[in-house]
Amino acid sequence: MSSVSPSVSDRSTTTPDYQALYETAPVAYFLVSPGGYIQMVNPHAAELLGYERRALVGRSPLSLYPPGPEGRDRAMQVLQQVRQGQSVEKAEMRMVRSDETKLWVQLTVHPVQNDNGTIERFQSIVIDITDRKEMQAQLETNQAVLESRVRARTAELERVNEELRAEIQERRAVQEQQQRQLAAMDAAMAGMAIHAPDGAFRYANQAHATIYGYDDPEELIGESWRILYDEQEQAYIEAEVFPVLDRGEQWSGDLTGLRGDGSTFPVYLTLTPLDDGGLTCICEDITARKEREQRLELYTRRLEVLRDIDQAILQAQSPADIAQAAMERLHHLVPCSRSSVALIDRRSNEGTVLARYSDGESMLDSGVTVPLHYFEFTEAALERDLHVVEDIRSVNQTPLIQQLREEGIRAFMTLAMRMDNTLIGIVNLGTEDPGCFDGQEQRIAREVTDQLTIALRQAQLLEQVQQHTERLEQRVEERTKELESFTYSVSHDLRTPLRAVDGFSQMLLNAHSDQLDDEGQRLLGVIVESAQRMGQLIDDLLALSRLGSREMRSAPIDMDTLVDDVIDEQDRAHPDRDILFSCDPLPSTCGDRSMVRQALTNLLSNAVKFTQGETSARIHITTDETADVPTYIIKDNGAGFDMAYADKLFGVFQRLHDDDAFEGTGVGLAIVERVVQRHGGHVEAEGAVGKGATFTFTLPKEAAAPP
Repeated sequence: MSSVSPSVSDRSTTTPDYQALYETAPVAYFLVSPGGYIQMVNPHAAELLGYERRALVGRSPLSLYPPGPEGRDRAMQVLQQVRQGQSVEKAEMRMVRSDETKLWVQLTVHPVQNDNGTIERFQSIVIDITDRKEMQAQLETNQAVLESRVRARTAELERVNEELRAEIQERRAVQEQQQRQLAAMDAAMAGMAIHAPDGAFRYANQAHATIYGYDDPEELIGESWRILYDEQEQAYIEAEVFPVLDRGEQWSGDLTGLRGDGSTFPVYLTLTPLDDGGLTCICEDITARKEREQRLELYTRRLEVLRDIDQAILQAQSPADIAQAAMERLHHLVPCSRSSVALIDRRSNEGTVLARYSDGESMLDSGVTVPLHYFEFTEAALERDLHVVEDIRSVNQTPLIQQLREEGIRAFMTLAMRMDNTLIGIVNLGTEDPGCFDGQEQRIAREVTDQLTIALRQAQLLEQVQQHTERLEQRVEERTKELESFTYSVSHDLRTPLRAVDGFSQMLLNAHSDQLDDEGQRLLGVIVESAQRMGQLIDDLLALSRLGSREMRSAPIDMDTLVDDVIDEQDRAHPDRDILFSCDPLPSTCGDRSMVRQALTNLLSNAVKFTQGETSARIHITTDETADVPTYIIKDNGAGFDMAYADKLFGVFQRLHDDDAFEGTGVGLAIVERVVQRHGGHVEAEGAVGKGATFTFTLPKEAAAPP
């Protein structure tokens, strides 16, 4: 808001029109005496600061500024400057309202001098810029968040190559430059005018004339407001704006103005009706603001599309899917009617089309492999990262170029895909408009190409890892089958001679023990016991080996009934033991009933065995109701174990206790783990020496596919 000259200021205090303008203006006006006291304020000034007008008259303006460098200290500097006869334009500082709340303002002060050059008063215009300051603060916050994301992304991509890092740094520099431009924005002084009841100009300041493309305000005096708007905008003003003014209300909003040279521009108007039927107009050319909004909208859309590309790439399953997803979304940012991605093999001098995206048909479909010269621009991509052909008619007319011309393509852009300074592919973009790829669109295409290069490289590495994993899994499966077959064969072949040893030893012990002394009988008993233990071990090994090849018959299982059956079996097997079994309601599951029964039997037998030293054994079966899958927990108050050796519990032949204290083969828990794993669950154990053990395993809600 520009300050008026002394002569204009004098007229504003004596002429009704200018007094009306002063009274109705949506900006704050102050008249301050040379001694530094407020002489006059307009209603908007009083409203802005929350005072009655008479409460401000006679006060020192310094009292309206809070202490500090942004408030009173800055106001003192302004006062000193204007007392020296200098004007102050658009100084930004803090003021304080009557309710002690603070606001940001833009202050313009002009000293008004008489004919002798003596300062008679100071004329001030105060504009509330709190919203702009808050918007700038928000923009700075958003910029800080954006810069943080860019830095994080830079850290992730830093290892790729120096060229990509330079691109990211360049993008960050552009963003920082945009922020500096936003921070340096300054509001232009508004145009001011007064219209008669018939719409003719009675007054216009220089700013108003300049905004609408006129050199002198006198060119507007007496003219209708209609010369500043085209017919369409005139109709809008009559239909939408005048009804508001006729109600005696103020109207503010955006319109499209018409300059004297016939060009149009966006303008922000504040119209206030006067008592005599006329109105005051304050206007501001908002061309720069609209352009910033459009750039911000375009930049936001660009980030959204780039984010969509990232997400699409992450969801893609193959290099072809990744390339197709990137090309589809690139069309939202770069005006092109055709795009393709080709992988380059320099050893065979061939290129394979990985993906293509266009509205019509093309002679190059996905998966097609052709010689490199067929692409026409491959050699150019070898020399530089980006090659643009503004008019396709200017290059060698190969069959591909002729086909593109038939499809309507007029301009072409080729971007190199490099990894470790090696060309691995090219991205081609075609459009029907010659010369339409501007610098911004080229940068966007380069950025998407770099993203695609990294994603394709990651996909290739992932495919290699998956292939290697599949080969390893196949080898493990083959070795496991061989081991199970070997274990079954050996165990089966050992049973026959072992039965003979056990049988003949018992026959010898029963029929001829009287011919042996005590030591002979003891040794023969050791043979019988060892043979029986060996037989049990073989049986367990056979059971374990069968689990790997046995077909699972999955069906719903009532775990409450199954656990009751196993508990009854344990009670019958140990009638002389004082064992208290307790069981909470258990969730049902789905699986092979006989396998699950075997696992439960082994776990409960294990609990019974390791509580044999307790006077009163306690075994509790419960569940975890908060778990997502059926979970079963078996707790006992037995011997427990040292958690330092927990990783050995489920290994074959792994025992954490002496055979003399607790008998066993070391295969039972291995069978439990194999059964649970075949059902897609997991098993774990916790315990402490002398404080019992807790075994937890999970089973599926529905039938699990056998591994």
